[in-house]
Order: sequence, then structure tokens, then C-alpha cells
Amino acid sequence: MAKKLDFDKEKNNRNDNVIEEIMQADFPLPKQAEDAKNEAFSRIREMAAASGHTENTENMVQRLQEKSTGSSGKKSTGTAKSHKKFKTVYKTALGLTAAAAVFSTVCITNPAFAENIPLVGNVFKQLGNSMGFYGDYSKYAKQLTDSAEDAELADTNESQEDGGNPQSAQAEDQNTTENNNADKTKDNESYSKTVDGTTVTLSEVYCNEMALYLSMTIHTEDKFPDTFITSDGKPNIKLSENSTVKYDYMDEKSNLFNAYLDGKMLDDNTYAGVLRIPVEDMTVDDAGWTKFYEVRNAFFKEKGIDVDSEDFSFDKLAQALGMDEYSDAKLPQVGGPAISDYVKDIKVPDRFAMELDLKDIVGTLPDDQDTTPDIPQDLRDEYNQKMAEHGISTDDADYESLTEEQKDLEHQFFTEMWNEYFERYPEAIEGNNRYNSWTLKGDWKFNVDVEKNTSDTVKKDVNVVDENGDGVLSITKTPFEITMKMQDPEAKYFAVMLDANGDIMPYGGVSNSNNTYAIQDRDISTVYIYLCDYYEYMDELKGYYWSDDYEEKAKTRTFKQLLDERAVAGTEVHFDTDK
Repeated sequence: MAKKLDFDKEKNNRNDNVIEEIMQADFPLPKQAEDAKNEAFSRIREMAAASGHTENTENMVQRLQEKSTGSSGKKSTGTAKSHKKFKTVYKTALGLTAAAAVFSTVCITNPAFAENIPLVGNVFKQLGNSMGFYGDYSKYAKQLTDSAEDAELADTNESQEDGGNPQSAQAEDQNTTENNNADKTKDNESYSKTVDGTTVTLSEVYCNEMALYLSMTIHTEDKFPDTFITSDGKPNIKLSENSTVKYDYMDEKSNLFNAYLDGKMLDDNTYAGVLRIPVEDMTVDDAGWTKFYEVRNAFFKEKGIDVDSEDFSFDKLAQALGMDEYSDAKLPQVGGPAISDYVKDIKVPDRFAMELDLKDIVGTLPDDQDTTPDIPQDLRDEYNQKMAEHGISTDDADYESLTEEQKDLEHQFFTEMWNEYFERYPEAIEGNNRYNSWTLKGDWKFNVDVEKNTSDTVKKDVNVVDENGDGVLSITKTPFEITMKMQDPEAKYFAVMLDANGDIMPYGGVSNSNNTYAIQDRDISTVYIYLCDYYEYMDELKGYYWSDDYEEKAKTRTFKQLLDERAVAGTEVHFDTDK
């Protein structure tokens, strides 16, 4: 059975899949630094022994896997040959989803581990430069420790008072209802919850104009499951799509989709990470969009368009409606419904409360533990036979020489092969499944009060646009990120931001950070913004910057100079005057 097109997501953002190469070198530390490091490790081991919790301090230094890839923006060949390593390609794709970019600098050691500081309330500090959007959060984030500590203290006092005292036990039996209610109240106020041996503890929350950051730790009684390490050296861990969040300024709760955590293992049983929720995900009028889609699909039906048909395409839809290219926003021009008539413009208030219901924690298994079935040989043989009958080569190198008709046939045969594969292995169609993932089952509920902190936030109108006004309208800088506001209804453009030195700004998040760049340690006193044709950038321009010999080529023409010549529009923005 063919997988139906998700029509409601026809304008998915086209992410730039280029991965920055990791420049990692082995070098000896100076003697003073080496001595300090050894002393710090000794202190950590002593503290661990004293507390009765032996931690794996050697996990402070994480092994990074060097990976680099490029995206031409061209149609994939889809040949059977290119899918012989399906599991490797599939796992790499998961890694890219979890890591939009690779840091150009790697923190080899984390000084926070050598400090005698508590973990809860200091996760941002513990993660240090390993975070994508790293920086000093202590000036901006609110610690979520009071309720958790009160609950722990209550548990301790209760244990000490009741230990070995039959009268206490009898009194507890007589007041079961009261105690249950008290425990329930205490649990609701706590930022630390344990379910089936897995404890989730919220640590800090920070919300600015662009996103909400929630730090947390996950501790397991047994050893944490082995986890696939993404291309930026991070465990590929996320909250399941069944997890929900309810903001008090919204009518309904919403699911946490693509909720990957940005973090690392602290020891064999403890993971620390940060959930980043973009503001645009906190202001989605789900009810309004649902109503709009109902009205829109009814409009399509009146026009004789069946969006669920197997041969549906956007080109056919645009042709049937008399549009050059389909866009929901342009439906009123052809007599269709307007989004603004159904979807409310929602703003995040300065103060709000959110109810989190975290259901299941999911991680991707390492390659050597992935049991995803290979494509059966009979399906490969059937695909190759169809290709041979039509005189179509299965060699990747020959793909570009195929006619359009042959490419369409190859795509058809390829799709048929994979449809049959998913008929045999229906679970494999899910991004995370029993073949490639582990799951910590649970249901952790939290209530968090949030106050936006907009200090050190600057917004500037830039208007890097084409003759129709499409492009980058404005940028907003917070202490940790710079976000571009785009208007590009036809998805024609790719926007690029360079730092003051002319280097591409890094993406910082593991997810949900499109058009958002991490400041990290970059010089952003001046940033350069360019609007490029999407395909020209993907096929030609970006390759110039990521080429192995760029440093040599930059002696005669820098990437900035290339963009000055080829971009549709561009400008420079100065932030140093705002200090």
C-alpha cells in the first residue's frame, strides 16, 4: 500500500543538510593544565566515593565521529544499489535530524565538572560548550530546585521518623487517604518524578522572544541504554511524540514533535540535556488550523480535486486552480478560504504556566545494535528485473543520462519496492521502532511557571528582499542566538548569515532551529545577511565555502565576496553599537 502524502505539510522547510567538518586534533596539554586536570579528576572521584555514588568521570571526554556530507538539491537516484546500506543511511539521516549542524570547535574538557557545584539547578553550566546554543545562562535562567528539594526533604524526614516504629506504621495505615492526598500534592509541586526506575528532574527554564529552553536530567537505576552518537558527538535522545505541553494562554494542549534533547551522558546512569521549544511552536492555533483545513479541503472537493488520490501532485493542484505554484496563502486569489479567517495570531505573554506530560523517552540504538531488516533479495531482484525490462541502468553513475520518462519509471519501481518492504515490516515505517530504538516507558508530569526574560534582546528590520518583498524581513538577537524572520511563500530562497569574519554562522540546535543561528564564541559585532536562490546556493555556492581547498581559494576570493556577486540581495547589520 502506498504511503499517502501528508497534504497538510506541503510546505515543509527545506533544510540545508550540509554538515560542517569537525576539525579535531590530538595535542598534549601543558604540564600545568595536565596537573590541574588530574587534580580535578581526583577531587571528583573522592566526592563520588564519599557520597557512595561512583561515577564514570572518564565520560567527560566524548568521542566525536567525523562526518561530512553535501546536498546538491537534485533528485535522489533511488536505485537499489544506493540502498544496499539502508541501515547506515537511515541511521545517518536520524543523526542529521537530531543535529542540524556540527560545531566548528569542540570542548575537550568541561571545567564545570571540576567545580563543587550541585547538578540540579546547574545543568546549563554542566553542559557548558557542548550545547549548541551555549553561553552563560546563569544570568537569564530560572532555577527549578525549590519544590524538588522540598519533596526530597519530606521523603527523608518521613523515612527517618517512621523507621522501625510500629506505632508510626499503624498511624500511617489509619490515615491512608490523608497520606495519599498529601503525597499527591507533594508530587504535583515537585520538579523531580520517578517512574519505573527512571527519574526525570527539571533543572532550569529560560524563555526569550525566540524560544523556551528547559534543562533536565534523566537518571536510570540500571545502566542507561547504549545510544547512537550523532555527527556532533551527542546521544540521539528525544521525548516521544506522545508527550504534550499545555500553555495556560492556549485553549488546547499540543504534542511535542521532534523534541530532541541537546545534551550528553554524565555517567553510566545519568544524562543531562536541554529541550528547546521555538516560540512559533508555542503559538500554533491547532483548532484554527484544523478548521481551515476542513474548509480548504471542502473547497478542493468542490473543484473536483481529490487530495487523497494516488496520482495527486501539487503541480496538478496548482494547474486545476489556475495558480503558477500552489500556496495556502494564495488561495483567496482563486476564491478559496483565507488562513487569517480561521487561524488566530497568538503571542506568548510575559508570564505563563505550562503543564508538561512527558510520555516515554526514546533513543536511537548504535549501528551494531540496529536490527532493521534489509530489503529482501526477492524485492531487489524484482526491482532489477523491471529496470532491465525497460532498458534502464541500475548504476548510480548513469542516472543523470536517463530520460525523464526513464527517471519516472525508476521512481515508480523504487517506490513499489519500498511499499512492499513496509507491507512486510510495517513497524519499520516509523522513525523510531523496535528495530532501531530503545524506549524508557513512563509518564512524567510537571507544572512550570515561566517568566520571559527579554534582557539583551535586540530586533532589527533588515528587509533583504526581492522585488516582491520576499526574503529576510528582520533579525532578532538574544544572548545565545540570532533568528531571521523569513517571508518566502514559494520557498524560492536560502538565507545565509556570516559572522564578522565572513564565516557561516553555525546552527546550534539539535532540532527546531531553522533560520536560527548559535552565537557561541563568534564575533557578531557585524553580521552579513544574504538572500540566495535556493537551488543556486545548494548546487554551487555553498560548495565553494565547504570545499577542501577553500582557504587557498579565499586568498583570491572569499565566500563573502562570492555572495556579494551572486546573491539576490544582501546587507550588513551592526550590533556593537547596541552595547
